Parts: sequence; C-alpha cells; structure tokens
Amino acid sequence: MERTRKPAKMVGWFDPRVATQTAIHMATANIFGRHSDPRLIEALANQPQSYFDYSATEGGVWLDYVADTGDGWNPVHAIADALARPALDVAAASGGPTEPTRSSQVLVFGGDEVYPWPSRQAYAWRTEWPYEDAFAAHGTRPDIFAIPGNHDWFDSLVAFSRTFCRPERGFAGCRTQQTRSYFALSLPANWWLVAIDLQLGTELDEPQVQYLKRVAAAMDPQAQVVLCVPEPQWIFEEAYPDHPAYTGGMLATLERDILQRPVRVFLAGDLHHYRRHEGPGGVQKIISGGGGAFLHPTHAPRPRDLPGGFEERAVYPDRATSRRLAWRNLDFPRLNPQGLVLPAVLYTLSAWFASASLGPEDIATFGGTVAASLASALRDPVNGLWLLAVIGGFVFFTDTHVRWYRLIGGISHALSHLMAALGLAWLAALFTTEVLGLGFGTIAQLLIAGALTFVTGGVGGGLLIGLYLLISVQVFGRHANEAFSSLRIEDYKQWLRMHFAPDGTLTLHAIGIDRVPRTRADSRATPPHLIEKLVLRR
Repeated sequence: MERTRKPAKMVGWFDPRVATQTAIHMATANIFGRHSDPRLIEALANQPQSYFDYSATEGGVWLDYVADTGDGWNPVHAIADALARPALDVAAASGGPTEPTRSSQVLVFGGDEVYPWPSRQAYAWRTEWPYEDAFAAHGTRPDIFAIPGNHDWFDSLVAFSRTFCRPERGFAGCRTQQTRSYFALSLPANWWLVAIDLQLGTELDEPQVQYLKRVAAAMDPQAQVVLCVPEPQWIFEEAYPDHPAYTGGMLATLERDILQRPVRVFLAGDLHHYRRHEGPGGVQKIISGGGGAFLHPTHAPRPRDLPGGFEERAVYPDRATSRRLAWRNLDFPRLNPQGLVLPAVLYTLSAWFASASLGPEDIATFGGTVAASLASALRDPVNGLWLLAVIGGFVFFTDTHVRWYRLIGGISHALSHLMAALGLAWLAALFTTEVLGLGFGTIAQLLIAGALTFVTGGVGGGLLIGLYLLISVQVFGRHANEAFSSLRIEDYKQWLRMHFAPDGTLTLHAIGIDRVPRTRADSRATPPHLIEKLVLRR
C-alpha cells in the first residue's frame, strides 16, 4: 500500500481542508455530468456479468451486510474483527440467552466504503487494511461484493471500480467477482439479493436496467427479494417532502416495472445507525449504516411511522441516548480544534470591514459601535457586499427545504455571528486602548486587536456553531448530519448478519457494539450484542 499503515483517525469534517475538498468533490460530481468519464462507464457496462449463484450452498448461506465504513481505524476494525470470527455468540444488551452465529460466506458492502472522498490509497488505508488485518487474524475469507454510495462517486467511480470490480485483484485477501457497480445473488430456497447503483441521484442507467431485467427473468415467480439501495429514500421522502430527488417513486417503479415482483426486504445505509420499519405483509425497510463512520442521531430526522402502514419496530442507539449525545455539541471547540479556523477568519474579516471607518468616539459604547458599523455597511459597497455574502452563506448552509425556515434560520444564525464578531472586536479595541494604553488606529493597536479577535473569534464562533447545531437537532430535527459529524462518535456501531436457510427461513441478526476498542486490550470496550433478531418465512 502506498500510504503508511498508521491507523486512521476519524475524519474531521469541520477541518477547513476536509470541508473545502469535500465541497469541491461534491460540486464537481453533481455539476459535471455528473462528471463521469463515459469511457469508464462504457467499460464497466461492457464487462460480462450475470448473477452469482449461492443457491446450492450446503447448510444455507450466512451473509454480512456492512454499510458506511472506511472512516477511523477503531470502529472499522471493531466491526471487521467481530464479523471475521469463525463463531460469534451474541445476546441482547439486557441479557438473556445467546444467539449463535457464524462467519459469513458473503460480505456485502452497502455503500460509502470510504470517507471523506475516494482514492485508491484511501480505500486501502481506511477500509482494506482493517479488514485484511481482521481476516488474517481469524482465518476467514468471505466473498466480497459492494455497491457505491455518494462518497464513492466523488471521483466518477474510478477508485471504487479498481478496488471492487477487478476480480483478479481481490480485496483484503478475499475473492471479488463483480465487474460492475451493481450485482445480484441467487441464494438458497429461492431468495435473491439484488443490489443497485443510483450514482448521485435516483435514476437507473440503461445498462443497469437491462441487467436487472435479465436477473428478474431468471427468477422463479415465487422468488423473495432483498433489495440493497444506497440510501433510505423512505426516510428522506418524509423528512424532505418537497425535494425532487425523493418524490419520483423510483423504488416502486423498480418493483413494478423492472423486477416485476414485490420486494420483501429493503436494505440501505447512508444514515449511520440502525432502524427498521415493518409494513403490511411483513415487508421490511431496514437502515443498517453503522459500519464504521461517525454516528448519526436516531431522534432526527423525525419520522417514525411511514406512509403505507410501515411502523417503526427497532432503533439503535435508542433516542434517549441519541439526545444525550447531541449535547456534546456544546464542546464543539475542543472536539473540532481545526474547525475553529473558519470562524476565526470570519470574525476577523468582519471586524476589519466594520471597523475600517470607525473613530475613537464610535467605540465608547457597544451600541455606538453597532450603529456606526451598520452605517458604514450601508455607505461602503465592499462592506455591504461582505455583510450580504456572510448572510447568504449561512442561509445556504441551513438544512431545510422550507424557504421561510431557511431564511429565518440562516439569517438568525448569521446575525448572531456578526454581532458576536463585532462584540469581540469592540472588547479587543477597548482592551488595547484602555488597558494597554495604545493609541486607537496605530499599527500596534490594530495588530494586537486583530490577533485578539482572531483567537477569541475562533473559540466564540465555535461555541456559537455548537449551540446552533444543538438547537437545530434537538428542537427542529434538522442538521442531523452536521450536528453529529462534529462529534465524530466512534461508538454505537453495528452491522446486519443474515442466514438464508435451505428451508426458506431468513433470519436477520442486527448486531451492535456500544463501545469499540481504542487499543488491542481496551478493558472498557463492550462485546458485540444482539440489537434484535427477526425471522422471516416464505
């Protein structure tokens, strides 16, 4: 591997470099085409691929489903080590009899196999190495399949295809067989697992449609289908009802027109927790995205029961734990030290623009400073445009598709930072003139006041960001992604272990780890436990 084997830390999403690069990757991927190289897509589409047949496996098939992995070493390796054990007996966290499981013949990665953006080195460092270490330690070698999530698509699927779609290479010492970014598995007793690739939207490309139709034609009329999709549209269409990406009914179209049969189990990652809804006829909609990335809250987005009679049956971690963890946002500056650079720069520049036309008499009181700064913004086009740019940036950042909420929330958030910046700059001016005795407007006074504003602005701005995220997720159920990515929580990880028995019974074990090991001999780490067990019969 090209990258050193130093264990990866959790991604710092508020690190300016990470945030900037991620925004660039996302914008590029969404605007340019999404900038897929047609030569790569054509090459992938032209690779021969049928379904993969595990239907005659003696004793049935054990299959592990892991989504949203490839972040920090501790959680990724904890999941890899647990699923690699030849035998794993799990009991509910509250106690009770243990449930015996065994290592799987097949491991399916359900999307977002690396963070924050894909490269061959990133896949090797953040995903392949932890799994290689675990498989070598326990002597297990499952067949590996994968579908891409939105992060895998940031480079037009180049690194993903080189990692998972080249059977001659393999992954972590295990066999890979797929040559495309989607696949189908024939499993015992007429069960099928179909996994699709939605790129960065909700549409299927024509080669994929034709592949799925061929797979559907090979199915028995009574086949039972587990459908793996990159994101849980059933949650997003309720949380964002006006968003065009979630109003097209793509899953219903896939069932009706392409597979031409109902789906028994819908399975997705993208949200980094476990959640299961059950509908009429025992249809399951399951989110299992706890494979290693930072934890997402379970109390936001808010929808519990879903249209069509789907009732929430299980969630991990529970909502009380999720709400308690959200309070860590008040510790935003300590948890995100590199993330303080942006508010520090914002506060310093805002104070610089506001104070450029102020005199000693204007800083006598804070009210006078505010009035003079506002007058300066109205007179000076550069100052005024900066003010509008800051407000516009915060409005754009606000997590909602309701226009009035975006405007009120974004403007309120922006004004709180602008007022805080002005307040800290005013205090810095008073300190340098009244305490240090420096003349107002001298080079020494300006430099020291600017430095004080930069330092206090970083910490103060970080506290305001944390408070905003806390209120957003606790009161309004918004900014779930930002409010928990800021926390980089390594714990409460999980995966789904399935057994397709020869008699047609599908048993699903949702397995969680409350605290992952920080070291090889971490006495505080907790063993894998059973979140829930679900038995589906034909």
